[in-house]
Amino acid sequence: MRNPEENYPFDHWWVIATSEELGQGQLLPRKVLGMDVVLFRQDDGTAAALVDRCSHRGLPLSMGALEGNRITCGYHGFQFDPTGTLVAVPTQPNCPRKGSVRAFPVVDKAPYIWIWTGDPALANADDVPVYPWLREPGWAWATERIHVAANYMLLKENVLDLTHFPFAHKSTLGAIDSYANYSPPPVLGDDRVCYRNEFLNQPLSPVYNDDLGLGDRLTDRVDEGVSVSPAVHIAKVSIRIKEPRPGEKAEYAFMFHHMTTPETPRSHHYWWAMARDYAVNDKAAAYFKSIAHVAFAEDKVILEAIQKRNDEAGPGANLQEVSVVADRAGLMARRQLQALLDAEDRRRAGGTV
Repeated sequence: MRNPEENYPFDHWWVIATSEELGQGQLLPRKVLGMDVVLFRQDDGTAAALVDRCSHRGLPLSMGALEGNRITCGYHGFQFDPTGTLVAVPTQPNCPRKGSVRAFPVVDKAPYIWIWTGDPALANADDVPVYPWLREPGWAWATERIHVAANYMLLKENVLDLTHFPFAHKSTLGAIDSYANYSPPPVLGDDRVCYRNEFLNQPLSPVYNDDLGLGDRLTDRVDEGVSVSPAVHIAKVSIRIKEPRPGEKAEYAFMFHHMTTPETPRSHHYWWAMARDYAVNDKAAAYFKSIAHVAFAEDKVILEAIQKRNDEAGPGANLQEVSVVADRAGLMARRQLQALLDAEDRRRAGGTV
């Protein structure tokens, strides 16, 4: 039976690392969905992942050494191949039949490495998404990981309700009050929660205008977002200029990624990514990070405070939660998640999905 605190599906692809942070010859430990995992690259560069615990006496394999395609445990020298099979024990010629450790399906599609944490028979590498704006010329982008000591769904709901911008992000994303005055009707279709905002004939907030340099000119801005899955949220901002001046485009695009991977029921890994189709230069990544370090740090403080307050509440606290119209998308995301959890529970019980 599922632990009720584990509000995450295991039969799912999750981001576990960036392609760049997993170097050749490196053992990279990371906890995901309550499981300790060690990542490494094989001789041909292919990523592999094993449970980060030697089957002999339990030392983390990440404290050992990578020798070719094998991890050698740093305690007694037991060796494991990329399939998790115990292939060598220094003190004897044969290996215990139960000495293997769990291996996880992983797919490296730059800039992310994805891990399948459930039934390996259900893992389909073709389901791992590829995002052109994070790979193709004509785009500038950057990504980074933030550790958040809060349940991952708090962030999922955060990015589906932009009415918090004028209050939580006054100096960055929310300098324009329009976010607080309009909540788009979300749509649940194809198991995805979507929203769309249109802000017509309005000035741009500094997060866009400081870079575009449009001054006080009015633009049409369209904000679109989609909660693709518990692991992925993508947002797009289109900025349209009615009378472009020489050297200007009629429309500019800005992409946001929010990739969430539970670490435990009370913490998660958060990979943000930003991309734009203009000013593709060496300064772009630094610009993105200057935004993220301020704005997402503000979110981190808020979400961690909510988690802490909920965890510290006594048995008589009666923690009520009131929802309003602006919460509709977040509530849909909860239903989206619950449908995945219910389907997974039925598979585990041998029922039909």
